[in-house]
Amino acid sequence: MLNLLSVTFRRAFFKKRFYIGLGFILFIGDLMLFFANDGSDAHVDNMPFVVVSFLPMLIGITGGLYISQDYTNNTIRNKIIAGHSRTNIYLSNLITSMLGTLIIYGLYVLLVLGIGSAIIGVSDSFDMAHEMKSILIFLGIFWTFTSLTVMFCMMLDGVSGTVISALLYILFGLSTIIMAFVENETLIKIFVYLNPTLYIDFVEEYAMRTEIEADFIDIYKIVIASIVYIVASTGLGIFVFNKKDIK
Repeated sequence: MLNLLSVTFRRAFFKKRFYIGLGFILFIGDLMLFFANDGSDAHVDNMPFVVVSFLPMLIGITGGLYISQDYTNNTIRNKIIAGHSRTNIYLSNLITSMLGTLIIYGLYVLLVLGIGSAIIGVSDSFDMAHEMKSILIFLGIFWTFTSLTVMFCMMLDGVSGTVISALLYILFGLSTIIMAFVENETLIKIFVYLNPTLYIDFVEEYAMRTEIEADFIDIYKIVIASIVYIVASTGLGIFVFNKKDIK
């Protein structure tokens, strides 16, 4: 497994697509700091949460293209021939993709919060404990999207998994139209906890300490729902990948 991870790390993190994705998100952070530096009352309190709606798409594209290319280049087939189990191949891609998500979001937070707080500063009401808690919750949600990306890309051939993964945030968002026709609060609550796009919306309100629209939403249940999503999607992905005919 360690040898498999070593190979996977090199293929994932030493390719220009990863650096393009990382460079793009850091460029956004640089722009925000540049424009915020002009304001006398500027602060970086909410900057770690400005890109949260964009990251799921970036995760889908960077992680999806990496795994899809493994199919195109017969890398996955060669790993199986070399004697690696399909479960280990799947898990190595999941761990690598999660690490990539951590690096991208972690470096962005380090830029806008770490360096930004030194250059621009924070507000008088800044709460580091609340900030870090929100960042960790968001990381768990991003890992949910990462897990779904790996599942679709390992289950589907070609770039179809990448396309679905890149659009997951939008597709989950469009599904909220259903809520307009549901009046039962219990059903609405269940739907919310099944929709990762809504996780981002509600946690963003929590992180920025604005009033959460639905008073029945429990932030910690979102954390549990994210874990359930990761475990369930990984289990389903491994099951289907083990049954898949790879030529």
